[in-house]
Amino acid sequence: MAALVRVTGVGLRLALALLVSLTFYKLMALPPPLPSAPAEAPVVVPLPYISSDVWNSRGLVVRREAYPDPPLDDRESVLGQAWRAVYISVSGVDGGRREVSGAFFVPSGPAPTNGWPVISLAHGTTGIGHDCGPSRQPDLMGYAPMVESFLTEKYAVALTDYEGLGESGSHPYLEPRTEAFNTIDAVRAFRSISASVSARWVAVGYSQGGQAAWAADELNSFYGNGLQLQGSVALAPSVNSTGGAGLVASGLLTDEQRASFPMALIGGARYNPDLNADAFLHGSAEYFSELFSRCEIRTDQGSTGGEHAIPAAVPWQKAVDRLRDANDVKPRSPQDVAALRDALRRVALPQRPLDKPMLVINGKEDGQVLPDWVRFAVSGSCALGGQIEHVELPDTTHYDVVTKSAETTDHWIADRFAGMPPPSNCPAGQTHPIDSSQATHTAR
Repeated sequence: MAALVRVTGVGLRLALALLVSLTFYKLMALPPPLPSAPAEAPVVVPLPYISSDVWNSRGLVVRREAYPDPPLDDRESVLGQAWRAVYISVSGVDGGRREVSGAFFVPSGPAPTNGWPVISLAHGTTGIGHDCGPSRQPDLMGYAPMVESFLTEKYAVALTDYEGLGESGSHPYLEPRTEAFNTIDAVRAFRSISASVSARWVAVGYSQGGQAAWAADELNSFYGNGLQLQGSVALAPSVNSTGGAGLVASGLLTDEQRASFPMALIGGARYNPDLNADAFLHGSAEYFSELFSRCEIRTDQGSTGGEHAIPAAVPWQKAVDRLRDANDVKPRSPQDVAALRDALRRVALPQRPLDKPMLVINGKEDGQVLPDWVRFAVSGSCALGGQIEHVELPDTTHYDVVTKSAETTDHWIADRFAGMPPPSNCPAGQTHPIDSSQATHTAR
């Protein structure tokens, strides 16, 4: 799900070009109007019990290795050191210990007195199989421009792969607690890898990673002890897709949503036993599971006779071709739609109040995470007392929001590290739209 695009200028180099965007732009020269699909209230899910030995192992580095040749355009001038590593994190589903891989980058030059401030970068959808994490791929799955931009601004960068996208494990796609824990523990691991790294950090995420950054902010007071979160940035965040259940039932999914729907089903069924992917995919669940898990690194002989790695890419076009007819994902029964809706409500945000300020940016033409869904989540989080600056960009889709939001994001992050008062455009007097009837107190 990644392709590199060269963009000049420091601010504008906070840019990520996605292979899926190229695919969809080819498919839809004139995209149709966005469907109407109201979001539903999240169901608050209790946090898992985490034993003391697992709690105390968070962020421990299992192994690390130097990363001498990350794919940065101006590596010599922006990069001090880089590593690939495997660290300990925690499952948001069962509270168990997990090994998670990631890549870690320190800027060039001497570190500030209090250490380099850290960006924990939470990536968007890259697949659901082993080796689908950015650190496992020779092109960082397209996240090199973002990493390089942050290094230019003199931030250290931790880029987690999330559970199951490295060498082992099973990726619980769009499970926000796991993503949040992985994102926070990447900072802990980084501080173990390099003494030059500060405890002060900002979570930045796009799409799936936007959900991760948002959830990390919500869970900071519970899970972020020993670190100093300054705020979070959620770009086109996948925070509430509950309206998708109705779109599936009515056959009104957008082309973007239809292409990614099998991954959401299969990944969600890994931690939702009541969710039956074949009830929507009609015997094709195994096919799509294999399709979206094909991230093995291949090698090829270069022109000089040496081997070089070939980046893996999620084969979206095959998914689009397979699901060309909307009826290909038609549910078998209303009960299956209800199970899907319940599963989506359980991973929807907000689940609890934000702990630190947040910047949310999405496009008004986003056909993947509909603008109304983001507004609904922002409204709910504001009503819980969150400090949120919410920016909606006109003429912006899911796939160009990172580039178009670069300048705003740059300034917002700099202000958080500078200790400036956080802006907020949350209205007062809202009623919070979440269902906490299933929540219980979670001990550690």
